[in-house]
Amino acid sequence: MAIATGDVIVKFDTQDTVTTGTPGTVATTAFSVAGDVDSTWTNAEDVQKAAAVLKAQFDTTMPTAGAIHLYARLLDVQDTNDIPAPDANFKSVYCGTFEIDFGQSPDVDFYMIIPEFYIPMVKTAQIIEWYIHNDATGQTIGSNWALYITPKSTGQK
Repeated sequence: MAIATGDVIVKFDTQDTVTTGTPGTVATTAFSVAGDVDSTWTNAEDVQKAAAVLKAQFDTTMPTAGAIHLYARLLDVQDTNDIPAPDANFKSVYCGTFEIDFGQSPDVDFYMIIPEFYIPMVKTAQIIEWYIHNDATGQTIGSNWALYITPKSTGQK
């Protein structure tokens, strides 16, 4: 297939690591914590969409049910005021679900994707903290997981 000059194509920005240091474990039904996430990620280009990649492993046994979800916490939504971090009582802004390959071996890194989701914004250059939710897998996500966000847009070739 030939894509001609001037055709509209998907354009990818740099893939950003949005976890910091060595993130801690995430128990079943729990959210990742603020200390595990980058609090300075900025949607500097004001793009509307992104892709997400999660590198993780389960410590002992692979789950047979449940899911891992991606949530966004918007910072400085009004002056320097932030929305709350996600927890059991306030889920924050849902962005998508990582599909788990239940056939993976435990203690082995595996990668899951959300190929496209809308980046939530209430202003230009929105600052976002990204969180994961281990939703009823019955197993703990091991430490040293990593989350990557890649902004993307469309434009001419």
